[in-house]
Amino acid sequence: MKQVMIDTDILSLFFRKDMAVVGHFKEYLKQYEKIHLSIITYYEILSGLKHKNAEKQLDTFF
Repeated sequence: MKQVMIDTDILSLFFRKDMAVVGHFKEYLKQYEKIHLSIITYYEILSGLKHKNAEKQLDTFF
């Protein structure tokens, strides 16, 4: 598996606990220390979570 950049759609599925996505994240993190995302994805996720007042998900995101 090679390193990849995670986009907003995949990160949203992760936060919704999509089992396939969560499984891929676990496998990926066994090989790599962290995930990579663009500043645009970071902003989209952060603003969306703040808009929803999703404190638990914000904690997970950081």
